[in-house]
Amino acid sequence: MTNVNKSTNQKTKFTLYDFAGKEKAYYLVDRVNIERSNSVQKQALAHSIIIIDRSGSMSYDIQALKETLIKLLTLDEYINFKLVVTLISYSSKGDVTCHFQRISIQEVMKHNSPYLEEIKQIQATYLTCISQAMEMAKSLINAEEVTGITLHSDGYANDSSPSAEVRALELICSELRGMNVFVNTIAYSNASDFKLLAKIANTVSGLCIKAGNVKEVYDAIYSTAKLLGGSVAPVIEETLAADYSYQIFFSRSAKKINGTVGTLKIYGLKPEDEATVYKYKQITALAYEQLNVPIAQNDESVYAFAKANLAEGHLNTAKYAIASTFNATLTEKHFRALTNEQIADFAQDIDIALFYPNVLCEHEIRDRVQVNEKISLIELLKILEEHRHSIIVNLKHLQENYQRKGIQRVNGSRDENGNLIKPWLTTEYVNRSEYVEMGVFEINRNTATINMLISRKVRLVKAEDNTPIIEVAGLLVNDLATFNNYTIVSDGEVNVKSLQIKISSKKVFDLLQQKGVLEAQEFNFRTEYNIEIENLPLVPFYGQYDHIDDVFEQLVEIKILSSIISACLKQESDIFLPEQLEELKKHYLSKNQYINFPTTNEYSDIKEALANGTLDSRVSYKIDIGSKDILNLSKIPSANKFLDRMYQAYDTETGEKLNPPTFEMAFVPQIAFRHKPLSSRIKITKVDDLMKPIFDDFLGLEKNGILEGLLTKVGASLSLQVLQNWNDQAVSKEEMVAALTTASHKLEKYVERIYQDKICPLVFYIGSTGLLPDEMKAKAATCDELAAKYPNLQFSGDEQEGTFFEIGQTILSVYAKTEYYTKKQLALSTACHKSTS
Repeated sequence: MTNVNKSTNQKTKFTLYDFAGKEKAYYLVDRVNIERSNSVQKQALAHSIIIIDRSGSMSYDIQALKETLIKLLTLDEYINFKLVVTLISYSSKGDVTCHFQRISIQEVMKHNSPYLEEIKQIQATYLTCISQAMEMAKSLINAEEVTGITLHSDGYANDSSPSAEVRALELICSELRGMNVFVNTIAYSNASDFKLLAKIANTVSGLCIKAGNVKEVYDAIYSTAKLLGGSVAPVIEETLAADYSYQIFFSRSAKKINGTVGTLKIYGLKPEDEATVYKYKQITALAYEQLNVPIAQNDESVYAFAKANLAEGHLNTAKYAIASTFNATLTEKHFRALTNEQIADFAQDIDIALFYPNVLCEHEIRDRVQVNEKISLIELLKILEEHRHSIIVNLKHLQENYQRKGIQRVNGSRDENGNLIKPWLTTEYVNRSEYVEMGVFEINRNTATINMLISRKVRLVKAEDNTPIIEVAGLLVNDLATFNNYTIVSDGEVNVKSLQIKISSKKVFDLLQQKGVLEAQEFNFRTEYNIEIENLPLVPFYGQYDHIDDVFEQLVEIKILSSIISACLKQESDIFLPEQLEELKKHYLSKNQYINFPTTNEYSDIKEALANGTLDSRVSYKIDIGSKDILNLSKIPSANKFLDRMYQAYDTETGEKLNPPTFEMAFVPQIAFRHKPLSSRIKITKVDDLMKPIFDDFLGLEKNGILEGLLTKVGASLSLQVLQNWNDQAVSKEEMVAALTTASHKLEKYVERIYQDKICPLVFYIGSTGLLPDEMKAKAATCDELAAKYPNLQFSGDEQEGTFFEIGQTILSVYAKTEYYTKKQLALSTACHKSTS
């Protein structure tokens, strides 16, 4: 540890405000200047460990990266460095390679050296497992020398799972903190997990750089090697008093900001680098008022507090800290930063403010929090949908500026050799205008995602000669509509920065102008207006969210009954005969007159698609609700699966058992159902206990009133009357199909209303802010903690790595899931097609 002289130059205080200007916390800050001795010994030897990402997403850039590494390692000035170099590359779990280790830089530089040839052979492969590379690097550290690790990544650590990778990296970093090592990280591309890379750098005394191109990667690796090749100062170690909550190391010359709740250990400084430590103590409002020290809101200590909290993943604290500086420039630009790209930009701008004070002087600094008073995006979309008949959208502009968030699919199926077999029919647009009517908006049920559904008229035509199909099964099908889904917000990220529209109603123009989303002063129905949505708050700062204690119980009962009815109606229609259904199916039309072309992925091998960069991966955060017995609705099996598990079907005339039982048998008069004798191997679960009474009531085995209660609640009393007479065989099959069809529609509408009114707004708020509403007080729990408390709960692999909140009788789950998406493609996904007749 280096010899230091410490002096407390100044005590200040500041208030932490939220975006609405409300006080959240109060802090006392001690500034400690650290003056180090000049008698610093140069390291006898230093070790540079370079770790590069060769996952499939690097396929387009791997060649340039290899050339950059070779150029870097053959620099003439390296010959004077007492430096050994290790090169590690990583991809999927188990696919990590140490290309060479602890080789002197002079050996690497030799003409035609095998080490340079080794670099040339590196190829991009599949997924991303960073922890294995960091574990390997840790094993190569020598306690007698200083080690600098440069970690490069262009994506998310997702193999074997995002949560498993985070846990593994946290453990490795905690072990590295006790070693003579620092870790600099490079987030290469906007798809990089900047939050994770920043946290690694903050934990292990390094810095995180966002590199937009290979040259910036070169600069970052070079700066680490240059530091190691010169004089490296010994570690600075600074303890934290028990009554202080946080401390931050800050060095403008080294461009380092590292924060921790415990002891600071700082490696990787040059002897001449200045060093300051800020120590933070959270105090009460009364103590704050009585404290006779200067108030320092727009101060270096507050910006450093924001940057360190951002690196540790405390996103809202970091945002509130910047708002509390009263810096209107930074607050307005970054108040809604959520995605890795946005957070990386946010971190860069804080660095600029701290390391280049002349730039900070150009920012607008006010005397209070800069409050974004613009309408929230979710409120604006409600207005656009309400008045959609008076608005048309420039579809060409939308498609050109749209990024797909899922996998591109194509119409057709693949044979056993992977060849694409296209449908014998296709569609063509009736009107190819670049304008379409404003769509309707829907919040996803378990992610912070909003989709816009746009309708366009189409006709069915034969693929071979474009001959139109006019009539199918006695129906005119020359007036169909296709519905295309566009993701406006994806997992809290605005995916469409603006909409270009025309408005036919002056009242609608005036309303949008009043809401501050139109810059034009005069209405003109011929004018195209641009609505910028990327800088709007996603949700109101103070929204009201309904309590959801009784919601899951309603949803699960309705889901069970809906599943039963759906199974009954699988091959039935209240409108068409079986022959008509078959004719519709032949023409890719469902009984509801939806076009259902078979679809398949545009690639035939996912590993190849990942390796060549056709696909990339991202992390999506799912939010589900459940109870203390059933974690979420996905735990409910299908109706026919449960029927087969718990019931027998038999012929009432012969007594013959019919296997497997299905609900399609319910329409056959001589077939009945009874409970199945259960073997000792079948374990009855809470899901079974919930489903069995509903099945018993529907099948007429026990009149317990559940069916009556559910159908009455959703307004399907007429269907109930038919069902009550069904088991007495007093109604025909046609009447029964009609009654079940009506009940199904009523149940679906009731559930949709629950989601749109209660669940979706809450899910969107949590997913877009990372916070629970203030009125929902709950402590985060792990899977193990929740399972120990409620042993009936069952967890999937993704759910086992989630975070859980107990809110009254409801369990709220938040877990990460890897999603794949098609890169560099226009994203136009057909959600469904339906007749407008």
